[in-house]
Formats: sequence, structure tokens, C-alpha cells
Amino acid sequence: MASWAVRGACALAGGVSFAALSLSPALAQNAAANNTAADPAVLEEIIVTGLRASLEQAADIKRDAPQVMDVITASDVGKLPDVNVAEALQRVTGVQITRVFGEGQSVSVRGLQQVRVEVDGRTLLGWSARLSPPENDQLGRSSGLDAVPSSLFGKLAVYKSPLAAQAEGGLGGTVNLTTPKPLSFKKPTFSFQAQGVYSQVTDKVEPAFTGFGTTKFADDRIGVMLAAEYQKRTSTTQAFERNNFLNRTYTGTNAGVNQTPVLMQYENFVVDRSRTGVNGAIQFEATPELTLTADMLYSKLVTGRHQDFFSFRLPTTNNPVTNRVTENNMVVAGTANGTVTTAGQIRNEPTESFLYGLNGKYEDDGLKVEADGYYSKGTIDQTIQIITLQATAAVPGTFDFRDVTVPSLALGGTFNPTNYASYNPATNGVRSNRLLGVLDEWTGKLDVSYETDGGITFSGGARYTDLGARSNAYRSQVTPTRAELEPYLKLIDAKNFLPDIPGNFPRSFLSTAPTFDYVFTRAQAAQPNPNSSDRSTLLPNNQRDYTFSEKTLAGYLMVAGQGEIGDIPFRANAGVRVARTRLSVDTFLNIGTTSTLVTDKNEYTNILPSANIAFNVTDDFLIRLGASQTMQRASIADLAPSTFFNATNLSVTGGNADLKPPVSTQGDISFEYYHGKSSLISGAIFYKDVDDFIASFVTTGTDTNLDPQGRELTFSRPENLASAKIKGFEVGIQQFFDFLPEPFDGLGLIANYTYSDSEDNAGFPLVAVSKNSYNLIGLYEKGPFSARLAYNYRDEAVFEFSEGRPSFIGARSQLDAQVGYDITEQVSVSFNAQNLLPKKSATSEYSNFDETALNSYAISERRFSAGVRAKF
Repeated sequence: MASWAVRGACALAGGVSFAALSLSPALAQNAAANNTAADPAVLEEIIVTGLRASLEQAADIKRDAPQVMDVITASDVGKLPDVNVAEALQRVTGVQITRVFGEGQSVSVRGLQQVRVEVDGRTLLGWSARLSPPENDQLGRSSGLDAVPSSLFGKLAVYKSPLAAQAEGGLGGTVNLTTPKPLSFKKPTFSFQAQGVYSQVTDKVEPAFTGFGTTKFADDRIGVMLAAEYQKRTSTTQAFERNNFLNRTYTGTNAGVNQTPVLMQYENFVVDRSRTGVNGAIQFEATPELTLTADMLYSKLVTGRHQDFFSFRLPTTNNPVTNRVTENNMVVAGTANGTVTTAGQIRNEPTESFLYGLNGKYEDDGLKVEADGYYSKGTIDQTIQIITLQATAAVPGTFDFRDVTVPSLALGGTFNPTNYASYNPATNGVRSNRLLGVLDEWTGKLDVSYETDGGITFSGGARYTDLGARSNAYRSQVTPTRAELEPYLKLIDAKNFLPDIPGNFPRSFLSTAPTFDYVFTRAQAAQPNPNSSDRSTLLPNNQRDYTFSEKTLAGYLMVAGQGEIGDIPFRANAGVRVARTRLSVDTFLNIGTTSTLVTDKNEYTNILPSANIAFNVTDDFLIRLGASQTMQRASIADLAPSTFFNATNLSVTGGNADLKPPVSTQGDISFEYYHGKSSLISGAIFYKDVDDFIASFVTTGTDTNLDPQGRELTFSRPENLASAKIKGFEVGIQQFFDFLPEPFDGLGLIANYTYSDSEDNAGFPLVAVSKNSYNLIGLYEKGPFSARLAYNYRDEAVFEFSEGRPSFIGARSQLDAQVGYDITEQVSVSFNAQNLLPKKSATSEYSNFDETALNSYAISERRFSAGVRAKF
């Protein structure tokens, strides 16, 4: 099948090229005009006259596009109850999202999470806050979408089949976020929106503000634009975390190897987010043919979290569980003598993203030249302060994973989790961590195209990128006296610990209330940094450090045109893109107390053909065919071989500089029927054959260099684990029921469904691929009143492999609602409700197809907002 796909891609590319080159001048039209659907400059005008207008504009863009794509317009984003870009994109056919702390963070397209995210065709670098890594994001390749306010963009476009002219790097597709440009507006425009946001469990009302303004002067040849947004939200996430089912050996009666739980950790997160975004642009029409643009985008996400947890770690020796009950070779109930740990932790991770760009575009008599250069930067300064308490001795605990939301846990013996005397001062700890990270990228590109008198457009270009990253970690710790910790103790109230998670487990226990000043100063005094000129005064933790450099040179050639075959008009493009990548990464090899700097290098060249053809079977019915090869470079964190040992969780993570970029050979057939200005029925069949797919591989073992106590550690590293095939289809409809009598003629529907069946060469589904996903959105717009109810669903997906077995993230769904009313043409009010069914949207992770073998569970709260918007 893979060889057929490769031959098909090459044959279609060649056929489209031949068709484009042999067009009759009388039939050929302006191909360059059609090709602009992929050009961000064409996606700039913002329509804000209602749901119908936004859907009509999106349908027009999709119809004229030179490739398979979907788009959300600015007014559509503004009408949805979505606080960031990821949550807006979940409404698109074939797009699935991953949520962290109750908000969307990253997207998958047609089952693949390796998606390139652009702003106006440029990379926006950044870091993401994580609860746990249920699905791998492409850290360092683009900003986490939770950091980007959705209101800063004019349109959100999802490209599912590539053009040779587009930057490589999206195995599943490319998401392009388009900022508005001032010369695209016909008149000065200003708007402002204010909201109050209420989080139900946290019981707080917090603000959100958005402002936008643009105007032109100097005979409309100079335009300026400024947009800004600020959001504040405190939320609560209740969770069971950190578990895995790993092989343990049992002797005696019922001897054998059973997969046994590792850790039962019950924890409560209170997460404080503030999100700030600013976007500005200046445009100058130097001549009718030449336009110069300077623009910038700044985004800052400050995430602070307070965490309290109670954990019970099972022993790693043989026969860890007595009276064990097994199902499918999983130990789901029994008794063990475990280690009890409680802790209070504060964690702050302000992240910033900067993007500065210059663009010049010249168009005259069929010739188009565009030069673009930009600088992108992302930073993080993460600090963690934690005070842990540990029981004086092993504690007997009886657990049961069956028929409950999270496993029950009953403690035996004399241990009292609320009594300070039950905790051992020799194992209590004060620890301060700091992580400083910088990502930056310089990119320049030049694109040239020429349309012949016959209507054929030839284009080519080159792109050079210099990407760098640096991560420096620091960690100091101390064992304080019992008396020293007394002022920082706190009793967790059973009534308020995980109130929305039913079950029997320790709900009242001693935790701690760390302060930054105490923990940082105390840990630093115990283990100071001997290098006064280093980036932090804490002790270097260089097992996590890396310095990364990657340089890429890419070029492409493409031909496009249109004509007729028989009586059927068509538009076509074909081309090839060649990308050469060289990277090096410096890390430390730690053996005992000796650290040695090691440099790893890698280089590779990818040749990526692509071709697209669209047939206008009738004025309203289109058939598209596309074939291409796409690739995705591994994330920077995955490429850094540094080894990070977490002494609390006994986990070891690291990267692999020898990772090859996965390459997908893919084909698409899509059908689009436009029956009315804003109505559309669409469907597509897709196939992807992926080589060198990357996934985390989890094993266990000991390493006395990392852990002198010789305890069993869980190791996780990325590998090119498999080849894989993905096949599926998607269908969608958007329709207003104008034929109904008043007032029901304002009703509308958006519905889409995606089926994505994936399998690697071991027979397992791919990481992050949900087989079934769908959206159901009910609309109503009549006069000044509008409303929508949006339901989103995706089923289970693999998130990692443990000892060769897949671990899954379970099915989840979300229900959101929005109501709006236009008081006047300039002023409107809105009410939004998000995550109305929290238990349905809860994230659960489990081992090896068995939902009873729970690894984690997290539930987020409902959120409501009300606001007013004015536009002039």
C-alpha cells in the first residue's frame, strides 16, 4: 500500500504538471488569483455582521482554495465561547484538541498531532504548561495554543493537503493564524469588549478585556492597527495521577508476572492564569505595485498553580501485593505495604512569545515578488517550591480499582495521616527547582511567481531558518528539622479535598503551605551554586540542560493553472519542495559526580512532492484530489538526549538526537457541494502512510548513578518506533433552515464527523489518534438575537507505550453554549457557558485497553461569562 501511495503521489504530481503546462490559452484563467487562498494577505478582511456572514465568507475561501482546507473567520471565533485558538479550532472537521487544566492546548488534524502552527506563515515560538503528558506536543516547533488569545486573529485556517510553496513541518497539516492588516479595512474601525468570567468550583469572577483599532491616512496609503487582549482565570482541577501498571514478579501460590499499579496519588490543583496578547501592524503602499508591512505579536501566559497531594507508592520488590485480585493479568485490588508521601507545592511558569516581521510585496504585470523576514522568540522561567512529608515506616494499604471513578485506598496500621508524629523528619524535604528556557528563530524567505499570457503561473522560492534553543535547570534541597516545618503545616479538610470525585480514599491529611521565599532561601543555603555568574543561585541540575541549534535551507518549484477536461473546468497545481536540515545539541553525560559535555549531531534531506487538482463538476459541486509527501521534525525536547531524574516520582525522561523525521505519503479525495450562500455539504477520504513514527517508550530498571539507593526507576525516551498507516473519512454540513416558517427560519446546524483508523506495524493504534470524533452545533440567528449550542466528542487514543503495551487516554466530550443580543448596531451583549458536563469532559488514562487499570483521572469545572461589546 505504501508503494502504491508513493507511485500515486508522483503520478498525480506529474499528471497535474502536464495538464497545467498544456492548457489552452483560451481556457486558461488567472491561476495566481486562485492561488492566493493560501496567501495570508487574502485572509485579512474581518466580517463581523453575524453568523451567516462569517459562515458565507468561510465557505467562499474554502471553495476558491487551491488545496483541501477549512477556515474559521474572525466573527465566527468571536461568537464561540472559546478563550484560546485551540478551543476555536476544535469546531473544524477533522480537528481534535488536547486539554490541560480545563483549556485546549494543542490540536491534531485527521488523527495526527504533528501539526505546524503559523502566524501569517511564520513560526510563533513558545512553551506550554503541562499537567501530565497525555499526548506529545511539538515543544519548540511552535507555541502552545493555550498561550494565544483567539481574538487577535482575523482567520484561522487549517490546511490538510500542502502546497510546495508552504513551509514543511506539518505531518498532519498546517494551522495558519492570520492577523488583520490595516490597509484591508475600508474605514477606521474600533471595538472594545469587556467580560466577567465565573469559575464554578473556584467560585471567583474575573475579568477579560479585548480592544481593537485601525485607521488609514496619507490618502489611505499608510495604515496602522493595534489589538490587545487580557484574560484572568483561576480554575480548579481535581485529579488522580502518576500511576502506571508495570510488570511485577510473584512467587508461591499463583506465581507469575502480573501488571501491578505503581503509585496512587490524589491531588488538587488550583491554577491561576493570566493571558495577555498584543498585535500591531503598520502598512505602507509605497507605489500601487509595492506594499511594505511591519508587524509584531506579543503573547504572555502566566500560569501559577498550587497543588496538594496524598500519595501511596507500592514497593518495587517481588510479591508487592498480597490478597491480589487480577483481571486481564492486571492487579486491580489487594494489599501492599507502601510509602506514604504528602506535599504542598507552588509552581509558577510565566511564558512569553515574541514575533517581529518585515514584509515587502511587489506585483506588476503578472510578476509577483514577496520577501519576508522575521524573528521569533519564546521564553519560560519556571519555579517550583515544594515541601514534602513522608511516613516514618511502610504503611499497609488496601486498594481497589474496580467499579469506582478512582481507586479506593484504605490505610491500616497505626499511621495517622493527620498526626505530624506519623511523619519522619529524616525523609521530609524542602526543594526548590528552577528551569530557564529560551527559544529563538531567525527566518528569511523569498518567493517569486510569474503568470504567462497563457494563464500558467510558475513560482519558486527559498527559505532559510536558524532555530536555537537553550534549557538550564537548577535544583537545591534540604532536610529540615521537625520544628522548622511546623509553621508551614496545614490540615487538608476532608470536605474540600476532591469534592467532585466520589470514592473512599484519604481525604483528610497533613499537607504543607510552602512560600517561595522560605523554600528558595532555605534550599539555596543548603546547596548553593558554586558559580556566581550562572543563571540561578540554586545548584545546577545539568542532567536536564541542553543547547540546541538547527539550520534549515528549503526551496521549491511549482506550476499552477486552470482549464477544462471535456466540459469540466479544473484548477491544478503541482510542485516539489526540498528541505535540508542540520542540527546539533549539547548535553551533559553524568556518571556519578562527573559531568561531561557531549555534542550530538544529525542531518537529513527531504524531497517532498505535492499536487492538487479541483474539478468544478457543476457551478456548485467540486471534487478535489491531492497527493503529497509531508514531514515533521521531532520536537526539540525529544531531540535533547539530556536525562532528567525526578526523585519524587522515580521517573527518568530524556531525548534522542538520532530521531529521524517521520514522513507521510498521503492522498486525499474531497467533495464539496455549495447550496446557498452559507450552506455547504462536504466529505473527504484520506490515506496516510507514515514512516519512522515517534512515540515515547517506557521501561523500568535501576541506575545507581542517578539514584544511589538503587530503587526501580521508570525510564521514558522517544524512539522511531514504527511505520504506520492512517485511513479514514470526514463529512460535514453547515445549513441554515431558511425554508422554515418564522421564527424558525433562523435555525441552523453545523455538524461534522471524522473517522480515522490508524495502525502501526505492531498492530497498535498511533499515539493521539482517536478513531471517532464529531461536532454538533445548533445555531439560531434572527434579527438582533443569536445563539449556539456546541457539543464536541472524541473517543479513546493511545498516549504512550509502557513496557511495549499501549496506554490510552479515554473518550471525552464537552458541551458549550453562547447567547448574544445586539442592543444597537454598535453595541451587543453575550453570555457564554463552557464545559457544562464536567464528568463527560474529564480526562482518564488507563493501561493496555483496560479502563479498570486507571493511570490518571482529572476533572475540570464549569465556567460562565457575560460581556458587552462595542464597535464603531
